[in-house]
Amino acid sequence: MVGEKLQSLRRKQGMSQQEVADLLGVTRQTISNWESDQGAPALDKAAELARCYRVGLDDLVSDEVEVVTGPAEAAPGKDLHVLRSLVGASCQFMVESPEFMLSSMDAMGRTRTMRILDADENWIRVEYERSSGIGKKETVVQLIDVNVVSSITVVGEDS
Repeated sequence: MVGEKLQSLRRKQGMSQQEVADLLGVTRQTISNWESDQGAPALDKAAELARCYRVGLDDLVSDEVEVVTGPAEAAPGKDLHVLRSLVGASCQFMVESPEFMLSSMDAMGRTRTMRILDADENWIRVEYERSSGIGKKETVVQLIDVNVVSSITVVGEDS
């Protein structure tokens, strides 16, 4: 799971395995192994990767945090103060990512409401509950690439 996340984040930055390897002072094969879950970076290298990919170290290494990315090309500038003002709000998202579209719908095909935990120029961190079996729910945390978000509808705010 961490391997897929590393690969997805690298691709979002538009970098090759060799470019990341050169940046970290490791071989391209080492990056390939990490992305294939055939090993994991040491803490110092994981911290460098997190800085390179502009995510928190906890988000990078946690299996509990999912990442939804878009294409590497830059999108028009986002209004960051508006995004930050939505922290704590319950929202529904319109996105341009098939991966996210699947997770943004509940079992009945309705748009899922997600609470925004944090936002910056690269990511919107959200949480929501999804069914994990009959009568069971789990809380999911996702990092959503701001470049895939086309609109956000506020449906409620925490007090």
